[in-house]
Amino acid sequence: MTTLQTLLFTPLIAALVARLLVRQPQLTAAVGTLTVGVLWLWLRALEPSGTAVVFWGQPMALTSENQALLLLLLAGLFVLFGLGIVFPSGDWFVAGGLVGLSFLAASLLVRPFSVAIVLLLLASAALSLTVQSERAGSVRGSFRYLLAAVLAVPLLLIVNWQLEAQPTTWLLPPGELAALAALLLMAGFPFHIWLQAVVNEAEPLPLTLVVGVAPLVPLALLFQQFAIYPNLLDAAFRQLIWLSGSLTLLVGGVLALTAVHLRRAIGSVLLLDMALTILCLTLPEQIGWETAVTLQMGRFSGLLLVAGGWQLLKRHQANWPLDRLPTGLGRRSPLSLALLAVGLFSLLGLPFTVGFGGHWRLLTAVAELAHRSAVPWWLPAVALVGLGLGAAGVLRLVAVLLAKPERGEEETAVADPLWLQIMVGMVVTAVLWLALLPPLLTLPSLPG
Repeated sequence: MTTLQTLLFTPLIAALVARLLVRQPQLTAAVGTLTVGVLWLWLRALEPSGTAVVFWGQPMALTSENQALLLLLLAGLFVLFGLGIVFPSGDWFVAGGLVGLSFLAASLLVRPFSVAIVLLLLASAALSLTVQSERAGSVRGSFRYLLAAVLAVPLLLIVNWQLEAQPTTWLLPPGELAALAALLLMAGFPFHIWLQAVVNEAEPLPLTLVVGVAPLVPLALLFQQFAIYPNLLDAAFRQLIWLSGSLTLLVGGVLALTAVHLRRAIGSVLLLDMALTILCLTLPEQIGWETAVTLQMGRFSGLLLVAGGWQLLKRHQANWPLDRLPTGLGRRSPLSLALLAVGLFSLLGLPFTVGFGGHWRLLTAVAELAHRSAVPWWLPAVALVGLGLGAAGVLRLVAVLLAKPERGEEETAVADPLWLQIMVGMVVTAVLWLALLPPLLTLPSLPG
């Protein structure tokens, strides 16, 4: 009982402290960093019993599987809040992230799926505040992100009710409903519009939190439900996932190639990575889960690099263009551009990047299944075409950033100090070195 109280209430108390210190963003981020760091050390030292304990009327249990997922969440938040000390990211970034952590942890610990999915909705509401931070005049990104969860949760509740009731005839096809809910949560076509809205309005670090860390929990809940009810993965479910995933790949590739501003380019490349995660839902259970987690970890790493390069490039232009690409900006800070480019290429899974392992794992699995006629033959080809278009789009972006700036374009007189250049160079070198090594982290098993 004490363990559950510590996991669930410590982030809430820290969130309250963060809100009280909101006028001091560096101190607020330090509070969040210290909280999740101490929680990580404490949780890592625990020996999970796996015994269910009734907490607030619901059975909850800490197992080795959900402990591993919680450690991943805490590690991701530790990195993000630590970077928030250097790059303040809004008044709700730390507090909303901590409240979201509490609900995400409860969603992983609670046993009934219906309660877990409702807690996931509450976590999405808290995380939507991080997207909205300090943008009182625009709610499109946070609203669409929350709307996707609001639409997906009732679908999953209906599916769960039908599966538990086991009627002789289904009122609604559970496989199709589950597929629609998964596509809503994973930004699959035609529900991809919420992802671009979030990218257009969120700061880089909140974007990494919402898209690079939080999706681990809905993925775990979906795969857990698929393991309990394999009949969910029927022909209708697979066809919807294949169709939406392939259309998402094509749409993301075309949008990346024709992006008119930097946020649109980042959102399009991110959409390609999300589309590959969608395809993991139709892979064999354990392979699909491990591949999805590998892709998620690669996405988090790529988004961190993009966030760093993005924030550093913005130092060199006073009026950041919202309707065009910042021509020539990369000339003023080549290492920042290198950081941004490595992050984007990592999201595409190109060789010698940290995202290559997950993408290669998925593409080889899909190609093998296509060879055995278990998936459509055109699915691997569409994936390669989409990623190829995305790579061409990133190369176009890099070329524009390196082009000669237009005459009269306003610059910010902020030069990168030597220590910053050395740090960025070390990060780029370390990332390229890590890309050549086997995975350093053991993938968590699917929660039971």
